[in-house]
Amino acid sequence: MLISVLITTYNLERYITETLDSVLAQETSFPVEILVGDDGSSDRTVALVKSYMEKYLDRITLYEMPREEGVAYNRVTRSAANRLNLLEHANGDYCTFLDGDDYYIDPHKLQRQVDILEAPENADCVMCACNLRMAYADGHGAPLCRAKREHKFRLEDYWKLMFLQANAVLFRNIYRQDTPQGALAANFDDNNITFWLFQHGKMYYLPECMGAYRQVEGSSWNGITLLQQSASNMIGYSIEREISPDTYAISDIRHYPDLKYLYEHREEYRAEDLSPFYETALECHLKEALRIYGMGNADAVELRELRKRLRRGEFGYKHAKIKRALMKLLGRY
Repeated sequence: MLISVLITTYNLERYITETLDSVLAQETSFPVEILVGDDGSSDRTVALVKSYMEKYLDRITLYEMPREEGVAYNRVTRSAANRLNLLEHANGDYCTFLDGDDYYIDPHKLQRQVDILEAPENADCVMCACNLRMAYADGHGAPLCRAKREHKFRLEDYWKLMFLQANAVLFRNIYRQDTPQGALAANFDDNNITFWLFQHGKMYYLPECMGAYRQVEGSSWNGITLLQQSASNMIGYSIEREISPDTYAISDIRHYPDLKYLYEHREEYRAEDLSPFYETALECHLKEALRIYGMGNADAVELRELRKRLRRGEFGYKHAKIKRALMKLLGRY
């Protein structure tokens, strides 16, 4: 058995050594290959990775994606291409992604996740996810997920309210039997990766924080407006409806807050206010996202359909929050 740890980097010289050290410190009964994909860093990231390659022969492989000077690149599509390139080269029976500024805090993380997925009673699970500790610059931290009970999640249970970053997930290598295509391939990031995996089975969840999810001030997410965040989430909403049309009601619940915000402000923004997500939707032909972005010019029939989605999403969203609160009280969450 072989495990592939797929590390993506871009100008992360401050963090990459801690990331690599945390993977190399994993105590396992199986070999672990480390594949690093660099997205054209201009700092010392690549040099540092190469220094580790010299020290740990045959354990680390580097794949570089060059950049042309002066060319503006789409961050999402570049990182998606980086991840998929690593998956293409992964030899492992199991794979896991790790951002180059994040790291493992439990030396038994990989062993624990593999043992769970190897157990016959968990053959219905395609992935095992652990909780993550959000690590802030001032040294304090907090669990990313509030779920405290170890159990299996189906898509319909997880998708309504939960979020775990892709770093948390170790998954069976299903890439060659289901290679992401189209809009999913161009937007292969956290939620879309998890949704793709859920098409193949359940998630086994561990409440222990086994990895650190670094919270960087001024990150690509924290540095954009609420309007742009809502527009960004509509990319995932559209992709979900394309991948699994039969589960549209679950997507309506998950994305209800974003859809509501965009609906209520539909007459206040223009396409350029939604950049770069509007351009991404155009390039990927994401019909649902474009329809939502254009709500300000929608006719009465289209607005009636959107209000129907909002009512359905609101009911499901409130019901899911009440159910979660009850489960917490009963110690079942």
